[in-house]
Amino acid sequence: MSFDLNQTEDQRQIHDACRAMLAEHYPLSRLRGPATAESLAPLVAFGAFAFALPEAHGGAGFTLLDEALLHVQLGRHLISPAALAAPIAARIALDNGQLEQAVKITEGQTSVSAMVKTKNGILLLGNGAAVLGIIRQHDTMQLIDISQVNRDRKAAMAQGQPIFAIASLPAPKSNNVAKAQTSQTAQILVSAQLLGVAEGARDLAVEYAKIREQFGRPIGSFQAIKHHCANMALGVEKLSAQLDMAAIAVGKQSEDAAFQTAALARIAPNVALENARICIQIHGGIGFSAEADAHLFLKQAHVLRQLIGQTDFLALPAPMAPTREDT
Repeated sequence: MSFDLNQTEDQRQIHDACRAMLAEHYPLSRLRGPATAESLAPLVAFGAFAFALPEAHGGAGFTLLDEALLHVQLGRHLISPAALAAPIAARIALDNGQLEQAVKITEGQTSVSAMVKTKNGILLLGNGAAVLGIIRQHDTMQLIDISQVNRDRKAAMAQGQPIFAIASLPAPKSNNVAKAQTSQTAQILVSAQLLGVAEGARDLAVEYAKIREQFGRPIGSFQAIKHHCANMALGVEKLSAQLDMAAIAVGKQSEDAAFQTAALARIAPNVALENARICIQIHGGIGFSAEADAHLFLKQAHVLRQLIGQTDFLALPAPMAPTREDT
């Protein structure tokens, strides 16, 4: 089986428009001040939250792979986790026949944010005013009404997205649980943003290596720095290839969809965290300071890692593994 992964002219124009929109509304410089909830209105106007939903449900009808590539760009700009929560929440609503709620989410009328469980309780990421929240429970995602939930703002890690603590959550309704394909889609979109983080960290490190001089030469001319940058590029290519495989498998509901997605969820956090770590190392002493943007990629990688969940992919049938009938 083969696939043509080259983008069509229409796809290139859409992604070029997305990059221009993100550069205008979400430059990295916005994260250098105090942590504040950012507006997602430009993303709503672009149609980012309904990008791959069926046209019959108010979506644009693009493929899951197209949507994943869109979220790679969001990851490069370190967009709030609320931008992940919205398309996932809309799918959960559609899974349970709640079309009106799905439309309100994609059009920005109902705000959604992401939540994660920690040993110290539940954290709400990004949008403290959200009325709905998504949270991963084992291998599935749940959509919970948090409009009446008290939330306590916590100090963010220097610059970055605001964080709120929630003491307890109401019990989720049975009709607000994601189907298997939606849970896999959630892992793909989170992984896509982790790929964007990895790409952004790579590019930031490479650009710094070109201008930072030591011993009268750019540090990028030193073999050790070259090896670091090459390893970052290899990690990006590895993750990008697996993202393509998983998105195609889930989009087509192939037999190996669960395996491909589980493998992706295992690879993505490691690549993003490693690239962010190397980026800080290449920056040297300034990389540990708020003066450089390197720390922002590391923080975003840690946040997204909490959203992806893990599945024991070794327990799943591999696509080309021999079966009992083959032996």
